[in-house]
Amino acid sequence: MNEITLLAKSGLGWQGIGGIILLLTGIGLIYFGIKALQGYRFFPEQEHNIPEEDHYEPTQAKALQKVKTTMPDFNGGEDRVFTEWKIGYTIDGEKYTQIVTDNGYEKGDMIDIKYNPENPQEFYLDDEKSKVEVTEEEKEAEEKEEKTPFGYAAIAIGVLLGVFGVVMLIDKL
Repeated sequence: MNEITLLAKSGLGWQGIGGIILLLTGIGLIYFGIKALQGYRFFPEQEHNIPEEDHYEPTQAKALQKVKTTMPDFNGGEDRVFTEWKIGYTIDGEKYTQIVTDNGYEKGDMIDIKYNPENPQEFYLDDEKSKVEVTEEEKEAEEKEEKTPFGYAAIAIGVLLGVFGVVMLIDKL
């Protein structure tokens, strides 16, 4: 026989074991909720996608064609339209095209990019329109908005599970 069956037959019963499991799960959720409210990030995001030693070379790409993609809204609302641009650039006589987000470009605009000399298809936008300045206040507000709902929800669910587990244990005893 396994340990759970032995515990169930020893006097706690299945209801008592379920109560203990709910109580421990509730305590764990409360712990994670408090950690989230204190600013702990369970999935830290990478903040920089450009290497510290930037060995990418600067060049210019030309905005060739506006690309619109229509995505249906599965909730029954209006279709969403995403606008992107097909850009082209030439490195060592080889032509490359890429799709980038629409930052207010017009056809024929020259866009500053940086490309990897070892693999010219790897690039990033380096123009003023693509640079987004994020202030410290905006960053803190986003982090607070990000952690608050999860923290409060985890604490509330943890309390409910814990109370339900205690009720199950008291009812069994």
